Amino acid sequence: MATTYYRDHAVHISSEGVRVDDAWYPLDTLTYIWHQRTGRLVQGAYMLATRGGAVVLIVGLLVAAGMAARRIDFNGPDSTMYIAGGILGIIVIGGIVAFSVEGLLDLLDRAHDHGKGIHEIWVRTRDGDSMIFSTSDSPKFGQIYRALQRAVEQSA
Repeated sequence: MATTYYRDHAVHISSEGVRVDDAWYPLDTLTYIWHQRTGRLVQGAYMLATRGGAVVLIVGLLVAAGMAARRIDFNGPDSTMYIAGGILGIIVIGGIVAFSVEGLLDLLDRAHDHGKGIHEIWVRTRDGDSMIFSTSDSPKFGQIYRALQRAVEQSA
C-alpha cells in the first residue's frame, strides 16, 4: 500500500511516485531533483522601489511639517490654539496612519505568499531534465517540495 505524502487537486506525491496533472513520475526513475526560483531580481527591484518611495514620502511629510511649524508665531495671543491644534492634528493623523498600516501589512503578507518570483521543481530522468511543477505560492511550494523530499528519502 502506498503512503501519501501530499495531495491536492493538481499534485499527488506518494511512496510510488509523483503525479502532476496527468503526468506520472515513478520515484525509482528520478535520478536528481532540484528547485529553482525565477523573477527574484524583478521582485527585489519592486520591493526596493516601493519601500524607498514610502520612506521618501514620510521624510517629505516631516520636512514639510517642520517648515510649516517654523512659520507659526508661538509667542502671539493664539499660541495655545496652535499648540492644541497641533496636538489634535497629530492624534487624527496618527489614527489614520495606524489604520492604514494594517492594510499595508496585509498587502505585505500577500506579497510574500504570492510574490513575483516563480518556484519551480525540476527532475532528471533517463529521458532528460523536465520541470514538473511551478507556482508563485511560496507556502504551497514548500509543502510540495518537502513532501517530495520525504518520499525520496523513504524510498531510498
